[in-house]
Amino acid sequence: MLLAEPPSTNFDVHFAVGKIPVRVHPLFWVISLVFGAMAVRGAAVHVFVGMALWTAAVFVSILVHELGHAVMAKVHGWPPRIVLYGMGGLAIYSPTRQTRKSRILIDFAGPGAGFVLGGLILAAVLLSGHSISLPGLPLRVGSGPDFLAGGAGRLELFVIFLLYVNFFWGLLNLAPVQPLDGGGIARAVIEKFRPRDAWALSLKLGIGVAAVLAVVGFVLWHSEFLAIMFGWLAYNNWRMLNA
Repeated sequence: MLLAEPPSTNFDVHFAVGKIPVRVHPLFWVISLVFGAMAVRGAAVHVFVGMALWTAAVFVSILVHELGHAVMAKVHGWPPRIVLYGMGGLAIYSPTRQTRKSRILIDFAGPGAGFVLGGLILAAVLLSGHSISLPGLPLRVGSGPDFLAGGAGRLELFVIFLLYVNFFWGLLNLAPVQPLDGGGIARAVIEKFRPRDAWALSLKLGIGVAAVLAVVGFVLWHSEFLAIMFGWLAYNNWRMLNA
């Protein structure tokens, strides 16, 4: 999720999924390729091939995620549009008479769509007779030979990237931290019990959770990226709390 819609450029890519307009900002491709170069370090494929596979996996996954938000907004009668930017996206719509229930449904629909996509990919791997360890998660699924037993070729790497983005990123996105989807859900839940100070309480919760995840990301997952991202989110929540 993005904080604000980025300005249009002459290099934007425009298309539509059904009647939902989609705009892809050029920084989406640039940042995806940069992170793709880091993601394929040590892989058997050529670095440029790996970067392309990572970028394709991120594009498909984030588009599906934002379509989840957009379709749910459309179900509520609010015409949406989608912008992909940086390493994230934004489903934009103009709600009228929005309720806590509608906010929770729309916020969860993004990660939910990713979980469905990841589940379909995982099912295909299992139906092929293989087992697989979910990347980023301490979970192994299936009882057949390891999906990566023959090495991580192009198909295997693409599948791993898709599972990583849709499951691992999807779970992280449900962390109760603003402006992640989990932050929006947490605020809506808190508003039911503490409507007057729900925003401040959600920010305080976000500071604590983001700080913990920054440490866990660095110490347990050995991920500088997660440490920096959640460290920035903790600071951003603190800044909004004291604005």
